[in-house]
Amino acid sequence: MVKSTHIMKLKSYIALIAIAILANSCAPGFYYHPDPVTTPQTNTFISNGVTYAISIKGSTSVALAAIKPANGQLQLSIVYINNSLDRVDAIPDSIKIVARQDNVTKQFQVYNADQYLARLQRRQNFALAMKAMGDGYNNNQAGYTRSTTNATGVSSNGNYASGTTTTTTYDANKVALANARTQQQLQQTANNLSSYNQSLSQLLIRSNTLVKGQSIAGYVIVNTSNTFSETIYVEVPFGGEEHNFVLIPNN
Repeated sequence: MVKSTHIMKLKSYIALIAIAILANSCAPGFYYHPDPVTTPQTNTFISNGVTYAISIKGSTSVALAAIKPANGQLQLSIVYINNSLDRVDAIPDSIKIVARQDNVTKQFQVYNADQYLARLQRRQNFALAMKAMGDGYNNNQAGYTRSTTNATGVSSNGNYASGTTTTTTYDANKVALANARTQQQLQQTANNLSSYNQSLSQLLIRSNTLVKGQSIAGYVIVNTSNTFSETIYVEVPFGGEEHNFVLIPNN
């Protein structure tokens, strides 16, 4: 009965976070589901098409799911619940993830939420700067208009001759209008990225102290390569207990 109550608590938080993680996971490359060999079916739960593995220990419970968008980093959707009488710390930075494929094992870095957001901001700023440079060059080139005139005649020695003349003009007003449009587009893109980053910041889970019965849900970004399809082994320390998960790609 206690286990069933824990699962019902997990269910409500899983439903919320599953919606959030799917909303930010366009063009998924891989979904992961619990390995049926190591995870009993009674320790899994499906919400919005995402299968969560559930680990219930004596004092704490954890639910976990994993999705890797195409060309993106692995995302762990996680729920922590404190079932003990004491305060316990949920520290996502302490999660350990190991991948294994063809007898090769490698460990992945779990991003601190603020560390990942800072990294993302730097990449976005660089991309915006590169776009601004490219647009500036194209706008400047658009200010030039070239026209070609064909001419024929007879030379002084009596021979027939033909030729072309190219005239180049520069319209500063055309460049100014193009730059204004580009600036507006860049500002809109920057605003969209800022809104996205703010929403992402609310979804990323950070370290928290949980009192009796308290829970927290969010997701963690993991630094993985673009060609990622291995079985992953996830260890989640929580309240002095270790919650272990084995997830396999759902190709």
